[in-house]
Amino acid sequence: MGGGTLRDVLIRQVPGVLSSGLYAIPALAGAGLVVAADAVGVARLLGVPATMWAAAVCFLIRVLGLHFGLDAPKPPGAPPVGGD
Repeated sequence: MGGGTLRDVLIRQVPGVLSSGLYAIPALAGAGLVVAADAVGVARLLGVPATMWAAAVCFLIRVLGLHFGLDAPKPPGAPPVGGD
């Protein structure tokens, strides 16, 4: 895992996981939810581990992105997808 990202970094390209589709954004949202829930102690109140809720939110963001054709924001000056 991460081989494609490492390859992209070594050849000085923006990693595909950061430039196409919604991959990094849902993962970041899920990780943020886990940290926030742990910090305030929500996991003990809900009875379900915060990781399960965060995984569900991550999955939902990804599915909504696929359904509505959403994509990650492109960096300024980035070439169009599939172009050089």
